[in-house]
Amino acid sequence: MQSAFLQRRAFFRLCAACSAFLTRPLSRPAKAAPHDAPQTNRSAVKNRQNYVAIQVKPYAWIDEGIGQLLDNIQQKGAVNTVWAYTYDFSEARMTRDGSIPLPDHGVPGSPSFVGGAFYDYDPKYFGNTILKDFRAPDYGKFNVIADVAPKVKARGMDFFCWDYNNAVPSMNRSIPNFPKVTEIDVYGRRTTSPCFNHPDYRAHLSGKIESLLSGYASLVDGIAWGCERMGPFQNMIGGGWSTSGISCFCEHCRAKAQARGVSVQRAQQGYRQLDSLFRAAAKDQRPVDGYFVTVWRLLLEYPEILSWEKLWSDSYHEVRSEMYAIGKSIAPAKPFGFHIMQNMSFSPFYQAEEDYAQIKDYSDYLKLATYNNAAGPRMAAYLDRLSATIFHDATPKDFLPFYYKIMNYQEGPYDQLHTSGLTADYVARETRRAVAGVAGQTKIYPGIDIDVPTRRTDKRTSPEDVRQSVRAAFGAGADGVVLSREYVEMWLANLSAAGETLREIFAKRPG
Repeated sequence: MQSAFLQRRAFFRLCAACSAFLTRPLSRPAKAAPHDAPQTNRSAVKNRQNYVAIQVKPYAWIDEGIGQLLDNIQQKGAVNTVWAYTYDFSEARMTRDGSIPLPDHGVPGSPSFVGGAFYDYDPKYFGNTILKDFRAPDYGKFNVIADVAPKVKARGMDFFCWDYNNAVPSMNRSIPNFPKVTEIDVYGRRTTSPCFNHPDYRAHLSGKIESLLSGYASLVDGIAWGCERMGPFQNMIGGGWSTSGISCFCEHCRAKAQARGVSVQRAQQGYRQLDSLFRAAAKDQRPVDGYFVTVWRLLLEYPEILSWEKLWSDSYHEVRSEMYAIGKSIAPAKPFGFHIMQNMSFSPFYQAEEDYAQIKDYSDYLKLATYNNAAGPRMAAYLDRLSATIFHDATPKDFLPFYYKIMNYQEGPYDQLHTSGLTADYVARETRRAVAGVAGQTKIYPGIDIDVPTRRTDKRTSPEDVRQSVRAAFGAGADGVVLSREYVEMWLANLSAAGETLREIFAKRPG
């Protein structure tokens, strides 16, 4: 077994070497292909028909009991696939009287949550990384795979590992050596976000995939991989999904830039000037030619700004491709897919980087964060951020009609977004766009908004909202849905509305 394990490691290194070869600078500019993955026989993947998944936080199994929780999601929500968090650092529990109220199940939370891996893993999978000690201390010896998966499968349901890799600041305290792999910003400061080009972080990510698929081969039916991150330029204009720091300028990113012929010094100069401009915008210190003209002038003067953004984006594609290749080499029949964060539907700039036509090459399915009720406040926040930076010459009300045309939306006025949310038509349009983008190669599972948190004064989910969103998703060609965001946030009447609608839809389908 150890010999086979080492052989597989060698195979992964070969894949990485091939990827590096394919992305080397050429004598003439060529389209980058950082996400190239070994060819996979998609027909071998065992995709469930009428796919209905739900995301479940680790503490929910403890609070409500595994049997009761499974009864609720299966009987009320028509769920046939559980996305169980196997790696989580953000508990985000609700309280009875908090800004996000606890629904009609579960218990109020505790601030003592630490997080980490909620399963036991063999250290051999992390022998080549300094990030090897990350078992969650919460809930005693609870192992979400060993304790939950057998009961899920006994009901005829599938168990997917939800490997969620957001950059949570507490990871710097919880995981030994984690600060050593974090990004370095344009001013030379460490951030709290791990660098995708750091070899130890990459080995940590790949070790998790191996530990899940090889360590629990008989219990794990698939992998759901997620990470809501963006590059330096997107961080500056990206709204609520921004991570801290104009980064990364660590030694690994610098070496990658130099291999591409991109000047590190000029990239730093350009980003610092752009940062100064946006800081001036925060004080309404308008430059002579206005904000947008000045931004465009900086991009012309320092093309390295976008080159560095491209470097970050390519690295993100590369990491996901690498995780997919590892998963397919171990378990080619098990679905391996990705969560696509909601900024993909709000930002024309982010859409240009997160291209479905690229992602389809290394994914069996995509879960879209098409949360239409929460989308109203979230879109408003994104428009506010654009108005505070690149479009500071105007207010969101000024450019909203043009923005809707760019995004192909037909939604309400800016001052009603918080209270109205977005319509089910938004779900349909984003689903159709994704279906067209993957050209039949990848399954599309829109995320159905069931009480995704908003402020008490913002749009809240109703059963009819859920019904309309489910119908819109399948009417637009979805292959399945993921009830979202989390089971722990959902009111049972809204979960039941999803289940009733899904059963109606499936009853009319052949076979």
